[in-house]
Amino acid sequence: MATRIDKIFSIFLYLLLGAIFLFSVTLVWPVYKQYEETRNEVERLEEQYKRIHEERGALKQEVHDLEHNPAAVERAAREKLRYCREGEEVYIYSR
Repeated sequence: MATRIDKIFSIFLYLLLGAIFLFSVTLVWPVYKQYEETRNEVERLEEQYKRIHEERGALKQEVHDLEHNPAAVERAAREKLRYCREGEEVYIYSR
């Protein structure tokens, strides 16, 4: 008789543990999904920050060159404004 009660009690405990486990999973799963989404967003923002930071450095260097280097001013005028020296011919190729 005692073994039958022990078996029933063991089955009850296993079912109770299973129910507690399932309940725990249902509570933790949405939080875990939100954590994953937030982590992915942080990675995306870090990549964007790195790209913008590099772009900022390049622009600062370009501004410095334009302020202190006459050759950089001439290059910018030729490339961006399509200026040329007197007597030069400019050929523009379109792709």
